[in-house]
Amino acid sequence: MNVRVDTDWSFRDIRTLIMENDLLKIVIMPDLGAKIWQITYKPRGKDLLWQNPRLKPRQLPFHAVYDDQFFGGWDELFPNDIPETLAGEAYPDHGEIWTLPWQFAVEKSEPDEAVVKLWTETPISNSRIEKTVTLRAGEPKIRFRHRIVNNGNKELPYLWKLHTAMEVDRDTRIDLPASKVYVEEFGSPRTGKGGVTYLWPYASDEQGNRHDMRRALPASAGASEFQYASDTREGWCAITHTKEEVGFALSYDKSQLPHCWLFASYGGWRGLNTVILEPCSGYPVSVNEGRRQGTHASLAPGASLACEVTATVYEGVKGVSSVDKDGSVTGITEEGD
Repeated sequence: MNVRVDTDWSFRDIRTLIMENDLLKIVIMPDLGAKIWQITYKPRGKDLLWQNPRLKPRQLPFHAVYDDQFFGGWDELFPNDIPETLAGEAYPDHGEIWTLPWQFAVEKSEPDEAVVKLWTETPISNSRIEKTVTLRAGEPKIRFRHRIVNNGNKELPYLWKLHTAMEVDRDTRIDLPASKVYVEEFGSPRTGKGGVTYLWPYASDEQGNRHDMRRALPASAGASEFQYASDTREGWCAITHTKEEVGFALSYDKSQLPHCWLFASYGGWRGLNTVILEPCSGYPVSVNEGRRQGTHASLAPGASLACEVTATVYEGVKGVSSVDKDGSVTGITEEGD
């Protein structure tokens, strides 16, 4: 089929934008922070994004608590994660943009390509956030162009990250081009302890047992893990459903998103089962702490950042060894690789 854009839908009274070609169906919610609610790989009827089975999307007040309204899907966070005071201003939990309504315009709608631009203006940081989404005929790829502008008169310490909640089960594999990974002191990691750094992908517990951290766990494991890959070699991450041999990869500009966070709940956090891929501009979770240690950046007044991201759905492999800047995936055909 040709590429199409449909702006005439709503879901539970939330404006809903649908982009579709013969391979992918994308559902975007402009009124909920431009959340990408659904990515479906049509040849398999496979939904890649995780949705909370106990919560349905609804419009939220600006200072809502993120974890209590974690619907799932794909959000973006800016300029903070945990509630913090930055440049003298108090920011809400998980930042300004995830509850804001975004405007949108269909810039192109032709049989071979559709382009939609979404944007919002932030009330505290006085920033403009833009996201342009492109879908082309015959491609299992979604192309994004992001731009953030500090329109304020103060330097703005920030983090910007993607927050992509993925469906997982015990046959799911996570791939990263990482070496050092830090396990935060959070939850119940499979290694039994946080506050430690290991060399990806193997981490040892206190008994000396080695764990392959690429392997997702079943919900019955009761584990939860929060990690930072602090020194990724390239800008990509991927999740593969090894039995189905279907997966999802993100490829992005490493100069803007040099780190990748992983939040995983294998039944251990509120009984939920998901892995969240979080390419991020810095670490740790606190922007102020990161500024002190030189791992979070700031935007000068009038300055901007721009980044291109490609999301790719792929099949026929059991893992990923690399993803290039255009989102093309080099796969692994044996699970032991």
